[in-house]
Amino acid sequence: MDGETAAFPDLMDFEFFVIILQNPWEKLRLPDKFAKLLDGQEPREVTLLEASGGRSLWDVEVLFDGEGHMYLDHGWERFARAHDLGLWNFLVFTYDEDAVLNVTVFDGSMCRRHYHDDDEESIGTSSESGSNNSMDSSGNDISGGAAEMNIDDALTSQFTVTLKPSHLGARQKQYLNVPPAFQHAHGYDGRSEVVLRMRGEKWTVTLKHNIRKGGHRTRASLRYGWHQFCVDNRLGVGDVCFFRALRGDGVGEDHALKVEVRKRDGSFID
Repeated sequence: MDGETAAFPDLMDFEFFVIILQNPWEKLRLPDKFAKLLDGQEPREVTLLEASGGRSLWDVEVLFDGEGHMYLDHGWERFARAHDLGLWNFLVFTYDEDAVLNVTVFDGSMCRRHYHDDDEESIGTSSESGSNNSMDSSGNDISGGAAEMNIDDALTSQFTVTLKPSHLGARQKQYLNVPPAFQHAHGYDGRSEVVLRMRGEKWTVTLKHNIRKGGHRTRASLRYGWHQFCVDNRLGVGDVCFFRALRGDGVGEDHALKVEVRKRDGSFID
């Protein structure tokens, strides 16, 4: 790495964290405060080092989008695949000299994940073979760690939807499909409604079922009540909704979903 890319200001031992809230292989946005501290000395590349003692170094290109946002870009996907990163992983970055960022990974169990060089190489080889199963397998150990979580398996305890026009169309036509794995895990075939919880409030939403010949129910969708939820929370196309299963509150609610929303500009609805 040349001297220009290593020209960081005095940030020795500067720390920050990032929670993975979308595809872990896409470019990763770093905190704006960190980007501002680099003003005038933005690096073209940094080196990532997994902090548990591995010797492998990962050169990653840095992208600045002109609006003050900084991203780990080309090379990040290779690092993410090699370390089997998944949704809700918690990454702690510590700046070291010579444009090196030490990375500590915490998974859904809220415990630190440790790697060895052999593990990194074998994971990286299998992930780069073209399989998309890495995303699914990495999700199996995401529990969220919160007491409200009812099921530890991420495929059946949570799901994420990026809102499209079909989710926000005319009032009588708005709907949001529930992923089949989540639907079956929570017995949606036998449910008529769910409760959405957000910002200390709740919305009761009807489940609409598509019926096959013979009376068999297929895909379940959030339907009546979904429109009001979107209106009350000012949701728009491109917003990302994170749904997580909650235990019933003991007041007759069989099933509730906690919802968090990330707006298109990257901010979260409080």
